[in-house]
Amino acid sequence: MRIALHWAPDQIVVTPTSDHPHGSYTMNTVKSLGLVGLAVSALFAAQAFATPLTCPNAPIGGSTTQGSPTCVATTSTDGPGKSLNDLYGPGGSQITGTGLDIYNGQYTPSAHWQIGGTGGSFNVILTEIAGNANVNTFGIYDPSNPSNMLQLFSGPDSAGAKGTLVYNGGGNFQFALFGQAATSATFGDGSIFGYYLGTPGPDGTTLYFYSDPKLNNSAGEAGNPYSDGMHHMVAYQGGNGTSINATGGELLNNEFLLGWEDQVFKNSDLDYNDFVVLVESVHSVPEPAVLGMFGLGVLLLGGFATLRRRSFKA
Repeated sequence: MRIALHWAPDQIVVTPTSDHPHGSYTMNTVKSLGLVGLAVSALFAAQAFATPLTCPNAPIGGSTTQGSPTCVATTSTDGPGKSLNDLYGPGGSQITGTGLDIYNGQYTPSAHWQIGGTGGSFNVILTEIAGNANVNTFGIYDPSNPSNMLQLFSGPDSAGAKGTLVYNGGGNFQFALFGQAATSATFGDGSIFGYYLGTPGPDGTTLYFYSDPKLNNSAGEAGNPYSDGMHHMVAYQGGNGTSINATGGELLNNEFLLGWEDQVFKNSDLDYNDFVVLVESVHSVPEPAVLGMFGLGVLLLGGFATLRRRSFKA
Protein backbone atom coordinates (compact mmCIF):
# COMPACT_ATOMS: atom_id res chain seq x y z
CA MET A 1 0.00 0.00 0.00
CA ARG A 2 1.15 3.51 -0.86
CA ILE A 3 -0.27 6.54 0.95
CA ALA A 4 -0.02 10.29 0.74
CA LEU A 5 0.06 12.39 3.92
CA HIS A 6 -1.51 15.85 3.99
CA TRP A 7 -1.11 18.17 7.00
CA ALA A 8 -3.82 20.56 8.12
CA PRO A 9 -3.79 22.75 11.25
CA ASP A 10 -6.02 20.34 13.17
CA GLN A 11 -5.69 17.02 11.43
CA ILE A 12 -3.60 14.59 9.47
CA VAL A 13 -5.28 13.13 6.40
CA VAL A 14 -4.06 9.81 5.04
CA THR A 15 -5.06 9.46 1.38
CA PRO A 16 -4.61 6.03 -0.23
CA THR A 17 -3.28 5.94 -3.76
CA SER A 18 -5.08 4.24 -6.65
CA ASP A 19 -4.00 0.77 -5.53
CA HIS A 20 -5.98 1.10 -2.28
CA PRO A 21 -9.31 2.74 -3.23
CA HIS A 22 -11.00 2.64 0.14
CA GLY A 23 -11.22 6.37 0.78
CA SER A 24 -9.37 8.75 3.13
CA TYR A 25 -8.65 8.25 6.81
CA THR A 26 -8.73 11.23 9.13
CA MET A 27 -6.63 11.12 12.27
CA ASN A 28 -8.39 13.87 14.23
CA THR A 29 -9.26 11.50 17.05
CA VAL A 30 -5.80 9.99 17.16
CA LYS A 31 -4.06 13.34 17.29
CA SER A 32 -6.53 14.63 19.86
CA LEU A 33 -5.81 11.63 22.06
CA GLY A 34 -2.12 12.37 21.89
CA LEU A 35 -2.65 16.00 22.80
CA VAL A 36 -4.86 14.97 25.72
CA GLY A 37 -2.08 12.68 26.94
CA LEU A 38 0.44 15.51 26.82
CA ALA A 39 -1.96 17.84 28.58
CA VAL A 40 -2.75 15.33 31.33
CA SER A 41 0.95 14.66 31.95
CA ALA A 42 1.76 18.36 32.11
CA LEU A 43 -1.22 19.16 34.32
CA PHE A 44 -0.49 16.45 36.83
CA ALA A 45 3.21 17.22 36.81
CA ALA A 46 2.44 20.81 37.73
CA GLN A 47 0.00 19.75 40.44
CA ALA A 48 2.36 17.15 41.86
CA PHE A 49 5.44 19.29 42.13
CA ALA A 50 4.16 22.83 42.50
CA THR A 51 4.36 23.79 46.18
CA PRO A 52 3.08 27.32 46.54
CA LEU A 53 3.64 28.21 50.18
CA THR A 54 3.53 31.34 52.28
CA CYS A 55 5.51 30.71 55.44
CA PRO A 56 3.94 32.10 58.63
CA ASN A 57 5.60 33.25 61.82
CA ALA A 58 5.92 30.38 64.29
CA PRO A 59 2.80 30.14 66.51
CA ILE A 60 5.01 29.84 69.62
CA GLY A 61 7.85 32.36 69.89
CA GLY A 62 6.82 34.23 66.76
CA SER A 63 10.04 33.47 64.89
CA THR A 64 10.15 34.19 61.18
CA THR A 65 10.10 30.98 59.16
CA GLN A 66 11.25 30.27 55.64
CA GLY A 67 11.94 27.36 53.33
CA SER A 68 10.17 25.04 50.91
CA PRO A 69 8.38 22.69 51.06
CA THR A 70 8.71 23.05 54.85
CA CYS A 71 8.78 26.35 56.76
CA VAL A 72 11.64 26.27 59.28
CA ALA A 73 12.15 28.88 62.01
CA THR A 74 15.16 31.16 61.73
CA THR A 75 15.49 31.22 65.55
CA SER A 76 14.50 28.81 68.32
CA THR A 77 12.63 29.25 71.59
CA ASP A 78 15.30 26.94 73.07
CA GLY A 79 17.74 29.86 73.04
CA PRO A 80 20.47 31.47 70.91
CA GLY A 81 22.35 29.14 68.63
CA LYS A 82 19.71 26.38 68.81
CA SER A 83 17.90 26.80 65.50
CA LEU A 84 18.39 24.05 62.92
CA ASN A 85 20.39 26.49 60.81
CA ASP A 86 22.58 27.41 63.80
CA LEU A 87 23.27 23.73 64.37
CA TYR A 88 23.66 22.27 60.87
CA GLY A 89 23.65 25.19 58.43
CA PRO A 90 26.78 27.00 57.14
CA GLY A 91 29.04 27.71 60.11
CA GLY A 92 26.81 25.55 62.34
CA SER A 93 28.02 24.37 65.73
CA GLN A 94 27.45 20.68 64.94
CA ILE A 95 29.22 20.52 61.58
CA THR A 96 32.38 21.37 59.72
CA GLY A 97 32.65 22.12 56.04
CA THR A 98 29.98 23.52 53.78
CA GLY A 99 26.91 23.08 55.98
CA LEU A 100 23.39 22.15 54.96
CA ASP A 101 21.12 24.61 53.16
CA ILE A 102 18.32 24.46 55.72
CA TYR A 103 15.83 26.61 53.84
CA ASN A 104 16.47 26.00 50.15
CA GLY A 105 18.15 22.58 50.18
CA GLN A 106 15.36 20.41 51.58
CA TYR A 107 15.21 16.93 50.11
CA THR A 108 12.02 15.79 48.41
CA PRO A 109 10.12 13.56 48.18
CA SER A 110 10.60 12.41 51.75
CA ALA A 111 7.34 10.67 52.70
CA HIS A 112 8.29 7.07 51.84
CA TRP A 113 11.62 5.26 51.81
CA GLN A 114 13.43 2.02 50.98
CA ILE A 115 16.71 0.52 52.13
CA GLY A 116 19.41 0.13 49.46
CA GLY A 117 20.96 -2.98 48.00
CA THR A 118 22.80 -4.07 51.16
CA GLY A 119 19.50 -4.55 52.94
CA GLY A 120 20.78 -2.65 55.98
CA SER A 121 20.55 0.93 57.23
CA PHE A 122 22.60 2.46 60.03
CA ASN A 123 20.83 5.02 62.25
CA VAL A 124 22.22 7.43 64.86
CA ILE A 125 20.63 10.14 67.00
CA LEU A 126 22.48 13.44 66.56
CA THR A 127 20.69 15.95 68.78
CA GLU A 128 17.54 16.25 70.89
CA ILE A 129 16.52 19.72 72.05
CA ALA A 130 13.03 19.29 73.46
CA GLY A 131 11.16 19.13 76.74
CA ASN A 132 9.99 15.66 75.67
CA ALA A 133 13.48 14.43 74.79
CA ASN A 134 13.40 11.69 77.42
CA VAL A 135 10.07 10.29 76.21
CA ASN A 136 9.99 10.87 72.45
CA THR A 137 10.22 7.74 70.33
CA PHE A 138 11.35 7.25 66.73
CA GLY A 139 10.79 4.46 64.26
CA ILE A 140 9.36 3.32 60.95
CA TYR A 141 5.78 2.58 59.95
CA ASP A 142 3.92 0.64 57.29
CA PRO A 143 2.42 3.05 54.69
CA SER A 144 -0.42 0.58 54.04
CA ASN A 145 -1.23 0.49 57.77
CA PRO A 146 0.39 3.38 59.69
CA SER A 147 -0.52 1.87 63.06
CA ASN A 148 1.85 -1.00 62.24
CA MET A 149 5.20 0.32 63.51
CA LEU A 150 8.71 -0.74 64.43
CA GLN A 151 10.36 1.41 67.09
CA LEU A 152 14.01 2.21 66.52
CA PHE A 153 14.79 4.54 69.45
CA SER A 154 12.95 4.93 72.74
CA GLY A 155 12.75 7.91 75.09
CA PRO A 156 15.86 7.10 77.14
CA ASP A 157 17.96 6.80 73.98
CA SER A 158 19.84 10.06 73.52
CA ALA A 159 22.39 11.69 71.23
CA GLY A 160 24.94 9.12 70.09
CA ALA A 161 22.60 6.11 70.28
CA LYS A 162 23.19 3.84 67.28
CA GLY A 163 21.44 0.89 65.71
CA THR A 164 20.93 -1.01 62.48
CA LEU A 165 17.71 -1.50 60.56
CA VAL A 166 17.66 -4.59 58.33
CA TYR A 167 15.19 -5.58 55.64
CA ASN A 168 14.86 -9.37 55.40
CA GLY A 169 12.42 -9.52 52.50
CA GLY A 170 8.72 -10.30 52.52
CA GLY A 171 7.94 -7.05 54.32
CA ASN A 172 9.95 -8.06 57.40
CA PHE A 173 12.12 -5.43 59.10
CA GLN A 174 14.45 -5.97 62.06
CA PHE A 175 16.19 -3.41 64.24
CA ALA A 176 18.81 -3.72 66.97
CA LEU A 177 20.70 -1.20 69.05
CA PHE A 178 24.31 -2.19 69.54
CA GLY A 179 24.61 -4.85 72.20
CA GLN A 180 20.86 -5.36 72.48
CA ALA A 181 18.37 -7.90 71.18
CA ALA A 182 16.62 -7.24 67.89
CA THR A 183 12.95 -6.44 67.46
CA SER A 184 11.00 -6.91 64.24
CA ALA A 185 7.79 -6.12 62.40
CA THR A 186 6.27 -7.17 59.08
CA PHE A 187 4.80 -4.53 56.79
CA GLY A 188 2.14 -5.08 54.18
CA ASP A 189 3.75 -2.59 51.79
CA GLY A 190 6.80 -4.79 51.31
CA SER A 191 10.11 -2.96 51.44
CA ILE A 192 8.56 0.54 51.56
CA PHE A 193 8.31 2.38 54.87
CA GLY A 194 7.95 5.82 56.38
CA TYR A 195 9.51 7.40 59.49
CA TYR A 196 7.56 8.53 62.54
CA LEU A 197 8.11 10.45 65.77
CA GLY A 198 6.03 9.61 68.84
CA THR A 199 5.47 12.21 71.56
CA PRO A 200 3.12 12.60 74.56
CA GLY A 201 -0.25 14.15 73.76
CA PRO A 202 -2.20 16.54 76.03
CA ASP A 203 -4.58 13.78 77.15
CA GLY A 204 -1.86 11.32 78.15
CA THR A 205 -1.96 9.37 74.89
CA THR A 206 0.86 9.25 72.36
CA LEU A 207 0.74 11.49 69.31
CA TYR A 208 2.40 10.11 66.20
CA PHE A 209 3.81 12.40 63.54
CA TYR A 210 4.70 10.89 60.18
CA SER A 211 7.11 11.60 57.34
CA ASP A 212 4.06 11.59 55.09
CA PRO A 213 2.35 14.91 55.97
CA LYS A 214 -1.02 13.67 54.75
CA LEU A 215 -1.18 11.47 57.85
CA ASN A 216 -0.63 14.40 60.22
CA ASN A 217 -3.98 15.80 61.29
CA SER A 218 -4.00 19.58 61.14
CA ALA A 219 -7.75 20.22 61.39
CA GLY A 220 -8.64 23.34 63.33
CA GLU A 221 -5.10 24.68 63.42
CA ALA A 222 -5.55 28.29 62.39
CA GLY A 223 -2.70 29.65 60.30
CA ASN A 224 -1.39 26.25 59.23
CA PRO A 225 0.04 26.89 55.74
CA TYR A 226 0.06 23.27 54.57
CA SER A 227 -2.72 22.04 52.33
CA ASP A 228 -1.47 18.45 52.49
CA GLY A 229 -1.14 18.18 56.28
CA MET A 230 1.35 19.49 58.82
CA HIS A 231 5.00 18.86 57.92
CA HIS A 232 6.63 17.43 61.04
CA MET A 233 9.84 16.23 59.34
CA VAL A 234 12.34 17.95 57.09
CA ALA A 235 15.06 15.98 55.27
CA TYR A 236 18.52 16.88 53.95
CA GLN A 237 20.79 14.79 51.74
CA GLY A 238 24.53 14.56 52.24
CA GLY A 239 27.20 14.78 49.57
CA ASN A 240 27.88 18.51 49.65
CA GLY A 241 31.08 18.52 51.73
CA THR A 242 29.46 18.70 55.17
CA SER A 243 30.87 16.65 58.06
CA ILE A 244 29.09 15.84 61.33
CA ASN A 245 31.12 16.65 64.43
CA ALA A 246 29.45 13.95 66.55
CA THR A 247 30.49 11.14 64.22
CA GLY A 248 33.61 12.70 62.70
CA GLY A 249 32.54 11.67 59.21
CA GLU A 250 31.40 13.43 56.06
CA LEU A 251 27.77 13.16 55.03
CA LEU A 252 27.57 11.00 51.90
CA ASN A 253 25.00 10.96 49.10
CA ASN A 254 23.12 8.02 50.62
CA GLU A 255 22.95 9.63 54.08
CA PHE A 256 20.08 11.85 55.21
CA LEU A 257 19.62 14.14 58.18
CA LEU A 258 16.02 14.19 59.41
CA GLY A 259 14.89 17.04 61.65
CA TRP A 260 11.59 16.78 63.54
CA GLU A 261 9.05 19.14 65.11
CA ASP A 262 7.36 17.39 68.06
CA GLN A 263 4.37 19.69 68.58
CA VAL A 264 1.12 20.22 66.68
CA PHE A 265 1.18 23.38 64.58
CA LYS A 266 -0.69 25.63 67.02
CA ASN A 267 1.78 24.72 69.81
CA SER A 268 4.89 24.71 67.64
CA ASP A 269 7.93 26.94 67.35
CA LEU A 270 8.72 25.23 64.01
CA ASP A 271 12.43 24.87 64.80
CA TYR A 272 12.70 21.18 63.76
CA ASN A 273 15.49 20.57 66.28
CA ASP A 274 13.42 18.51 68.72
CA PHE A 275 14.79 15.25 67.36
CA VAL A 276 17.54 15.10 64.74
CA VAL A 277 18.60 11.71 63.43
CA LEU A 278 20.98 10.53 60.72
CA VAL A 279 19.91 7.59 58.54
CA GLU A 280 21.91 5.99 55.76
CA SER A 281 21.74 3.51 52.88
CA VAL A 282 18.18 4.58 52.11
CA HIS A 283 16.48 6.35 49.24
CA SER A 284 13.09 7.96 48.94
CA VAL A 285 10.23 6.49 46.93
CA PRO A 286 7.95 8.72 44.80
CA GLU A 287 4.32 9.01 45.84
CA PRO A 288 2.22 6.23 44.26
CA ALA A 289 -0.41 8.84 43.41
CA VAL A 290 2.14 10.90 41.49
CA LEU A 291 3.24 7.85 39.57
CA GLY A 292 -0.39 7.11 38.78
CA MET A 293 -0.90 10.61 37.39
CA PHE A 294 2.05 10.31 35.07
CA GLY A 295 0.95 6.78 34.19
CA LEU A 296 -2.38 8.09 32.94
CA GLY A 297 -0.66 10.56 30.66
CA VAL A 298 1.77 7.92 29.42
CA LEU A 299 -1.13 5.52 28.82
CA LEU A 300 -2.91 8.09 26.65
CA LEU A 301 0.29 8.80 24.75
CA GLY A 302 0.75 5.06 24.24
CA GLY A 303 -2.78 4.80 22.90
CA PHE A 304 -2.03 7.66 20.53
CA ALA A 305 1.01 5.86 19.17
CA THR A 306 -0.86 2.56 18.78
CA LEU A 307 -3.83 4.10 16.97
CA ARG A 308 -1.47 6.07 14.78
CA ARG A 309 0.30 2.90 13.67
CA ARG A 310 -3.00 1.15 13.03
CA SER A 311 -4.29 4.07 11.00
CA PHE A 312 -1.24 4.07 8.79
CA LYS A 313 -1.53 0.30 8.30
CA ALA A 314 -5.12 0.76 7.23
